[in-house]
Amino acid sequence: MDKQIKIVLGFSKAGYIIGCAVLYIISIWIIFYSLYSIGLDISKGDFSVYNLLDEVGLVVFAIAVVDVAKYLTVEEVIKPGHDRPPKEERAVFTKFVMIIATALALEGLVLTIETAKTNLEMMVYPVLLLLMSTIFIVSIGVYQKLNASSER
Repeated sequence: MDKQIKIVLGFSKAGYIIGCAVLYIISIWIIFYSLYSIGLDISKGDFSVYNLLDEVGLVVFAIAVVDVAKYLTVEEVIKPGHDRPPKEERAVFTKFVMIIATALALEGLVLTIETAKTNLEMMVYPVLLLLMSTIFIVSIGVYQKLNASSER
């Protein structure tokens, strides 16, 4: 039975490694595409702050994907410790969730600016995204507080 578990865990690690490698490659591709697009805009004379904001949104997304891939690589491949103390588990979980919250907040900011320049009637959606990311961050704080007090 122990050998079967090791085989399954080996396949699982291989899946994580392949998935994370794909995520890294896609993220790097997005970043290079953003640089290419900026260069293209400059060469065509279409360069503007608004076009640059589009590329900022792509780079923010790519960095969030890199952070997720890094988290999965470290937590599931390099040191898959599922028997860590609750305090350490909470810290790792909070770090992962904060990566997502930061990406949501930055995307909300970029979308707010983009929407403000094109269609003010649609402004409610990016503002809702910013509001939800703020609620998400506050919820993480509440979770941390409740979880820490339950350990005492």
